Amino acid sequence: MITDTSGGASAYTPYSEVGIQMAIDEINEAGGINGSQIKLLKESDGSQSTQTPTLARRLIDEGAQVLLMNSGSASAIAVKPVCYQQKILCVAPTNLSAAIVEAPQQDNIWILGPTSAGIGELYAAGMAKAGIKRLAVIADDVPTIQSYVPALVGAIQQGGIEQVANEKVATDSSDVSAQIARVKAANPDAVLVMSLGGQAEVLVQKGLHQQMPGIKRFSLASIGNQPTTWELADAGSLEGLVVVGSIDQENTRTSEFAEKLAAVGGQYSVLTAYQPQGYDGVYLIKEAIEKAGGADDLEKINDAFSQITGYQPHYGGSDFTISFSADKHVGSDGNCGIVLNQFDAENKPSKIWDVYQGTC
Repeated sequence: MITDTSGGASAYTPYSEVGIQMAIDEINEAGGINGSQIKLLKESDGSQSTQTPTLARRLIDEGAQVLLMNSGSASAIAVKPVCYQQKILCVAPTNLSAAIVEAPQQDNIWILGPTSAGIGELYAAGMAKAGIKRLAVIADDVPTIQSYVPALVGAIQQGGIEQVANEKVATDSSDVSAQIARVKAANPDAVLVMSLGGQAEVLVQKGLHQQMPGIKRFSLASIGNQPTTWELADAGSLEGLVVVGSIDQENTRTSEFAEKLAAVGGQYSVLTAYQPQGYDGVYLIKEAIEKAGGADDLEKINDAFSQITGYQPHYGGSDFTISFSADKHVGSDGNCGIVLNQFDAENKPSKIWDVYQGTC
């Protein structure tokens, strides 16, 4: 596993790692895969994608037979040549960027999805229904987020929403008042914040709450799935914020997973989208290895992964399924894998956004 313990993605990687470890422990306790126990090797790239290929090769040299990507999307993009050249299955359970699976050298890398473009389509429909016509965008400067901006904002624009401002903030910013002042001057109907979450987004949301009270606000999955980040926000400063989520409490598989997660306990046991995505990523890999008849033939594992269809994940709506093929490297079978949530007065994304939800 390539993870991030110190960089921009470290605000959410611990949550997905909990799900990954839950699945590994379950599988090993049940006898492993074809009688063999799973051993998890780890390297952290700190969301520095220039380091990712070297770390991936190091893991392969140490005996890795599958690569699990648990860092930013830029890291998953950077590892594509290694996956392709080594013919090793690479799975990125939580990443959103469709660029990860675009040609060239995409044959051995897969994401669960939905993608940032799917989120853009959903937000465009929801914003239109909410009467929003003019949108301002504030994005942090990390490569992962900057790779999302064209696809997601492009999909929103194709849905008929005009972009009237585009501001960038550094992840280590201590003052974003100038960016918010320029956004305010553009007179948008709503503001979309695109970030890895953490302190940078809290700073932006605090500024919007103070300088543009009442403005409709939207964000990505990051802050909606970071309970430790919610605690950093001023009281009520996140209220009304609409975020991309994947948790539908009416999905019985999600409820069952939540019970298992609660039993594990610990700092990262508050249910988010990331734990079940990591968990499902491991079980999809297990299915591929079983279909391949073992883990020795790396190409055969990748081919077997491409044949998985109708997998029922532990996140998204009850009807949400994941399927792959040689030409379909995004597993999502529709946008009901996305659940749009809204923050309440206690800075928790406890409500379903009642304006619009996706379907499959």
